[in-house]
Amino acid sequence: MKLSKYFQYLDMNEDYIAVFNSILMQIIFVEKNKLKNIMDLTLDKEETKLMIENGIYETTSDMEEIYHTLQKGIKSQSKIPTIMYLNVSTFCNLACKYCFIESNPLSKQKYEKMEFETAKIAVDKFLKELEKNQITESQIIFYGGEPLTNWNVVKEVIQYIRKKNKLNITLTIITNGTLLNKRIIRFLMNNHVGIGISIDGPKFINDKNRVFKSSKESVYEKTMRSIQLLNEMNSSYCVSATVTPEVVENEEEVMNWLIDNNIKNVFWNLYHYSQKSNNWEEHYQRMSDFILKSYKILRENHIGEEKVSEQIEMFLNQTFKFHSCGAVGLNQLTIKPNGDVCICQGDSRLYKNVVGNIIKDEIDKILNNPQNDEWLKMYTVDNDKCKYCKAISVCGGGCPLQAEALFGKRTALDEASCIYYKNLLHWLIEQYFYVTMESEEERMDDLR
Repeated sequence: MKLSKYFQYLDMNEDYIAVFNSILMQIIFVEKNKLKNIMDLTLDKEETKLMIENGIYETTSDMEEIYHTLQKGIKSQSKIPTIMYLNVSTFCNLACKYCFIESNPLSKQKYEKMEFETAKIAVDKFLKELEKNQITESQIIFYGGEPLTNWNVVKEVIQYIRKKNKLNITLTIITNGTLLNKRIIRFLMNNHVGIGISIDGPKFINDKNRVFKSSKESVYEKTMRSIQLLNEMNSSYCVSATVTPEVVENEEEVMNWLIDNNIKNVFWNLYHYSQKSNNWEEHYQRMSDFILKSYKILRENHIGEEKVSEQIEMFLNQTFKFHSCGAVGLNQLTIKPNGDVCICQGDSRLYKNVVGNIIKDEIDKILNNPQNDEWLKMYTVDNDKCKYCKAISVCGGGCPLQAEALFGKRTALDEASCIYYKNLLHWLIEQYFYVTMESEEERMDDLR
């Protein structure tokens, strides 16, 4: 019998710690004075049995074999796309200062709009791929630029998919909201299309980074008119807010803004650096605190929060998160207006990362392009720096584009995201600790 290499512990309060195997994530809360006994293997018989059952101690079972099985299971899902971004327009009417696409110094491609026939071919090939792999949960995302600058094609594609009776496919449009109107909203509602609205908070925050390309008009005011319209029409939507330094510095104002404007759902986007910076460590620490603290406030005010909620569900179900980016492992495709394919939506304005063309090539050929090999080398389970990290089960590895911007290459460890996910793990276990005196059912309900 030996102490597992995957053994970890975290302080809960002055008296208790959480002990766990970072791969199995079966949490045990013990008094702090037991830690030395655990590590010295000097527990009594019943306590030792508990440690064996939860992977803290290894006997005949070999955790390395379990780890290799986990690796194999994760890699068996490689090259099976379940997400397709349709970049229907590379044009955007905004020029957001932190935009990963526009601020990339390599973004030189001309503006283009997708034709319906190109989108139809992409959809048909994607549906065929889903059927071949027996995928039951999938998503098509209308993306840009600003997808509403090519609304007629978006509308045709949605009608085409729904006429094929593909209601099991989640359709989502990511928009800055400035071009929405009643007619468009009604159509999206009738066709069960999710709406993601990009806005970062109150006017003084939003308009600092989100500006029009060719107008001094307030982006905030135009987007808020659309949100008010969505509320009036009782449409479901999600505010997609990037947690910029300005958001973090004005926490109270942002929370009040969400509450006062009856925002229904919010998804916090981690601020991703697109160029070299020295302040990433400080910002990611403060951003983590903001996101995790906001969860309770939002919940108490009946505002849905999707980012942390998803992680809570995975934590409760002991689901290992094998990537935080669909591009890792080639589980997504991005289709550009002319049919060119790249893997990451952040590459949609770069020529160099084109790996095929959806009009000319079958998806198998596109996925097997040797240029894609780097996406298969980004799993946390293959990274020696991640293997014994306490947060490996909840992480997924962060953003490859941010890793490239901050640390030199896409296969590098995204150390900024490490900060968020380590804080997230501590928070999840801490919340779990607070409700351990309740019944299992109450505990699950309380955390969700």
